[in-house]
Amino acid sequence: MKKQKETVIEISFDEKDDYINQFNQQKLSSDLSNYILEECRGKSLSNRITLNMKIKFKITEKEKEELVRMIHENYKTDLEEYIIILKHSSLKKFIVFLIGITLIYLAYFNSIISSEVIKEIILIIGWVAIWEAAYTWFFESSRNKIRKKRLKQLAKCRVNFI
Repeated sequence: MKKQKETVIEISFDEKDDYINQFNQQKLSSDLSNYILEECRGKSLSNRITLNMKIKFKITEKEKEELVRMIHENYKTDLEEYIIILKHSSLKKFIVFLIGITLIYLAYFNSIISSEVIKEIILIIGWVAIWEAAYTWFFESSRNKIRKKRLKQLAKCRVNFI
């Protein structure tokens, strides 16, 4: 059986406040969340993510379990939010694409608009709208897939206490 490669992120805590959100004791610190996400940049998406936590203060087993839960819950929530954003973005792309097609159709087949300048402006806006949608589908979708996969990895990452 082939062993899965790992991306190991070393994290050191001097005190409990280093990982707890200052406004909500049940949530992960946004600084820690951002640090972990930043440490994943450039790492293979096929690797399993492992967080090695070096705790320099006394911590109970229950507190360790709570920290692991906060980490997983943090990235699960981020993933759910990101999926909502992607759905809305997809709808907007589709609407912009349809607007582009409609404007191009108007520019070519509408005899009501007599001004050539206005027809050209409508035609340019139509092509720009189609290009925007196409660009997003072809180029930004891969970036979105990477972020989505990374958040999924972090939502179920392994956490070790050393």
